[in-house]
Amino acid sequence: MMATITSLFHPHRATMTSSLATISRLGRRQSSSILQLMHRAAISGGGSSQSMPMLFQSTRNLNSESYLQFNTLHELVTNATAAYGNNPLFGTFVGGGATKPTTNIISGKHCDDDSGSANANAFQWMTYTEFGKSVALCRIVLKQLGLRPYSKVGIISNNRQEWATIAAAAYSINAALVPMYEAQQPKDWTHILNDSECCVLFCATEDIYLKAKKEVLPCTPLVREVLCLDAPIGEPHSFAGAMANAETDFVAMDSGVVEPLEEDLANLIYTSGTTGKPKVIQRYCPAWLILIITLSSTSTSMISLAFALDIDNQVSNLKAARESGTHPLDFPSSQDRSLSFLPWAHSYGQGASMGICRGIPYILDDLQLVKPTLLFAVPTLYKKVHDGVINAMQNGSSIQRTLMRSALRIGKVYAAYRNGIVDDGTLAPPLGLIDSLKYKFLDSIVLSKIRNRFGGNLRAGFVAGAACPKEVINFMDAVGIPVCEGYGLTETSPAIAINVLSRRKVGSVGQALNGVRCWIVDPEGKPVGPGQEGEICCSGPNVMKGYHNNLDATNEVITLAPDGKPMFHTGDLGKLDNDGFLFVTGRLKDLYKLENGKYVCPTPIEEAIGMSRFISQVVVCGANRPYNVALVVPDWVAIRSEFGISNDIPEEDLVNSEKVKGLISAEIKLNCYNIKKFEIPLAFAFVAPFTADMVTPKMSIRRHVVMKAYDDIISDMYATHDSIGASIGDRKAA
Repeated sequence: MMATITSLFHPHRATMTSSLATISRLGRRQSSSILQLMHRAAISGGGSSQSMPMLFQSTRNLNSESYLQFNTLHELVTNATAAYGNNPLFGTFVGGGATKPTTNIISGKHCDDDSGSANANAFQWMTYTEFGKSVALCRIVLKQLGLRPYSKVGIISNNRQEWATIAAAAYSINAALVPMYEAQQPKDWTHILNDSECCVLFCATEDIYLKAKKEVLPCTPLVREVLCLDAPIGEPHSFAGAMANAETDFVAMDSGVVEPLEEDLANLIYTSGTTGKPKVIQRYCPAWLILIITLSSTSTSMISLAFALDIDNQVSNLKAARESGTHPLDFPSSQDRSLSFLPWAHSYGQGASMGICRGIPYILDDLQLVKPTLLFAVPTLYKKVHDGVINAMQNGSSIQRTLMRSALRIGKVYAAYRNGIVDDGTLAPPLGLIDSLKYKFLDSIVLSKIRNRFGGNLRAGFVAGAACPKEVINFMDAVGIPVCEGYGLTETSPAIAINVLSRRKVGSVGQALNGVRCWIVDPEGKPVGPGQEGEICCSGPNVMKGYHNNLDATNEVITLAPDGKPMFHTGDLGKLDNDGFLFVTGRLKDLYKLENGKYVCPTPIEEAIGMSRFISQVVVCGANRPYNVALVVPDWVAIRSEFGISNDIPEEDLVNSEKVKGLISAEIKLNCYNIKKFEIPLAFAFVAPFTADMVTPKMSIRRHVVMKAYDDIISDMYATHDSIGASIGDRKAA
């Protein structure tokens, strides 16, 4: 792997990780005043040979007549089927559009495809009624396979409708689902199946099925049946064939349902994080109900099977919303649609529908096909669109640049009125006649074109999993797509705080959810006041009970809060303002000392550098070293565009270009204007895009994996820079 190292001339200065696994519980509970459950069933990929589970519970009840009432997930599916029978639920790509991605959202590279342009019929939609019957048939299949209450069902599959069908069917007979990732290795599947004691396995593809038969089943004595989701209906191992045979035994939609108790297991979910330290989390706390718009993933990826909710008339217009202290976009409606592309999905609204993306490279194409109204994503997607627009503006004519700047400027003013508030919390006034006409004109020729990149119908976005740059959120606001950030961890079920449009501060992750209290504590564990930085902790019914069979690890992260309740230490750094808004400033475990004893938190530095449209990914390191250095993945598309460089010139030649090195050096200095001088990297190395094992499924960087992979390059940066104290960008490091 090629890399090049460059000095910044500042005058002042792998293998896959082990995984976590999560156990979900779904039982009955009395009605609650909290808005809504987002039932979690997370699946996240890893490549680990050793994985351990975490325990949690999820139940749901509502006391509002606007909501469907249910006590268990099966009741939710049944009631949703009755209420929204012919409404579309899941959308699956079946053809009729481009079969290859036109532009990869991660690499930014354009991919030629002669298979035809996208059309509205490329996605086939399953209705609520069809899903309800599918679940009932699958319940018969599971029983024919010998599954009983408390059995474990394994599934190796990415996002697809059958995943949800099998999950709902398993829940309905009080069996537990054990999801696995297609990208994992057979040794990982073997470990998970044995550790969870699965007796039945579903495989997405024929290739996975063959691998499982050859490499997994000989080592998993408890697994007695394996079915393949893609197998033709006539094959003995075909899931479709088993479903067809179940038609003859079909009696009623509720036939054979087993109602779970609150302490009964619903999921055993193996998730991976960025640290590579596996733990087994137990959650026997009361079921936690969270806001419907709460992003259902932060440190992990989530799926919600909480469907039908009809609240279209709950907030009728912006004026009523302002008077009631809410905002229309605080609530999804039955008319909403999302695109699911994170594993499984950041699912959202009750009564809404969800298109299942073909994969990360197809996001931009599938946005055009599905045309979502709400989108749950990590910051990468929004930043890529932001950077693309800025690149186009910089390379456009003077008229185009003027129009773009004017459109974003008036868009920001209109956004304040549309959102109902401004930064100081007061109501924003409406636009005057001239400004209204100006906005309508610029929106039609500029801003609407940007919204069309998201399909044209997107009315709000939600983001978690990593910090979203403030500039990107402000940009999206000006374009007409407000974006809200949220925060939480698997151990907190999973949400702690969320911004909603009626109460939002850009740059923060919002206020704590109802019933949850955020604490900021110093190194001695004592709470500090507003504005002071410390470790983010939280107490409330969302906090896990502890790590299974690991009392030492439990005692490290759970202590008693000042109010006497168990308090979970997140390991993140942050602060609260006077209004209770939480600001995440870094990762405590990433904190390190330089050689001179000064502490450095690399996250804010990386976020600042990453704001450059010419930088795709970056990792800053410097533990026990005299200064920081950076591993930089350039955005070659933006760089080629900036300098008019032909695609015929290979990247291997560009890394040694003085123009390119000078550009990146200037960008790092420019974007680090708010970073302490001793924290700014003195040298950087160009490296290839981080591979799949270097990032989590939600695209968070596994720092320790990256640093291990590039250990020689990091050492070379220090050795060469220290020896000559000048530019070292002329060498290539392998």
